Amino acid sequence: MVAALLKGLARAHDGLTYVSFQFAKLCLAIIVFAYCYEVAARYLFNAPTWWADEAVSYSLCIGIFTMMPHVTREKGHVAVTLLVDLLSPARARLVYWFIYLLGFLACAAAAWISLDENIRQVVKEIQLMKVEPLPKYWISTWITYGFASSALYYLRLLDYRKIEAGGGAEGRIS
Repeated sequence: MVAALLKGLARAHDGLTYVSFQFAKLCLAIIVFAYCYEVAARYLFNAPTWWADEAVSYSLCIGIFTMMPHVTREKGHVAVTLLVDLLSPARARLVYWFIYLLGFLACAAAAWISLDENIRQVVKEIQLMKVEPLPKYWISTWITYGFASSALYYLRLLDYRKIEAGGGAEGRIS
């Protein structure tokens, strides 16, 4: 019963991560379009835009933190495994487990701090002061999402039985 519930929650988490991965691709497309449009408008028509810089900076932040859970799921972060590869398989598994624990604790702490900041921004009605002001939490909430979702993936990696004896840097979380 509990195992089936956890498996369903993991499937839902993977589905949400897939959707956020696609959204990150859209953010990248917005960045490319905004830059190209700004260059054409500024240098061909002598009519710079007010919105392109904001679209790029907001899309970059949102895109990074909606991509982060996908990268964590795929174990795509940069890893220098030279020392771990020199260890025996049993010790390597233990080191990888400890690395995943540290990853979980770091991402969970960052998500907690970011959530606290999101709440403060909502309560104090803090705005981003660009050409067009908007509530700051509209952007910073994505930071909380990225860290929280990545923390869940690191938590899922802590199942010692699933850590590969010869190393844990390959493959995706299932």
